[in-house]
Amino acid sequence: MSDGSEPKSTGCLVVSGMPGAGKSTVAPLVAARYPRAAHISGDVLSYMVVQGRVGFAGEPAEESRRQLRLCVRNMCALADNFAADDILPIVEYPIDSPELLEFMVGLLRTAPVMFVVLAPPLEVCRERNAARPVRERVDFDYGPQYRAMRERLGGVGWWLDNSDRTPVETADLIAAHARDRARVTSRADHRVPRTAGGV
Repeated sequence: MSDGSEPKSTGCLVVSGMPGAGKSTVAPLVAARYPRAAHISGDVLSYMVVQGRVGFAGEPAEESRRQLRLCVRNMCALADNFAADDILPIVEYPIDSPELLEFMVGLLRTAPVMFVVLAPPLEVCRERNAARPVRERVDFDYGPQYRAMRERLGGVGWWLDNSDRTPVETADLIAAHARDRARVTSRADHRVPRTAGGV
C-alpha cells in the first residue's frame, strides 16, 4: 500500500466481471498487496476436468450447469482452507447472477465476503477480449450476459469501472477499499439478494 499500511487478511474477496474486464490480470495483483493471500482462479479449476469438460454456455446445458456448480464448490472449499490458515483467498470468477452469488455465499464458511465487479463498458471488454491471443479469447457473444448482470446484480457489492485505470492502479484501489465498499456478508449477516430461482 502506498501509505505503508497493510490491508487486513480476513474473509474472502471475490473478483468478478465479464470476459475482458481484467479479472485474471488484476486478481493476482490484488493478492500481492496482502501479507498472506492466495489467488484462486475458477478457470484453472474448471480446466482440471481434462475429459468431458463443458464450459459456460456449452452443451448439453444441464452438464454445463452441473460443472459450474462443481467449480463454485471447489473454489469455496479452497477459499475456506486458505482462510482457515489465515491466508486471504482472492477468488476470480464471473459471478453473474444473484443465484450464483447466493450459492457461493451459502457454501463459504469464512467471512466477511467481499464482492468486487470489474465493470468497464461492454465495448472495452470486447476490445480487450479481441486483443488476447486466439486460444484465450471468449468466442461467444456475452453482450446479453453483460446486460443481464448489470440489471440483476447492479448495486450488489462494489462495481468498479476500471476502463481508465491500469491493472496496478485497480489492484491498489481494491486492496485499499474493498473491505469498506465491497462487503456483502459478515459473520452475523449473510444477506444477499434473495431470489426464487436456482443456479
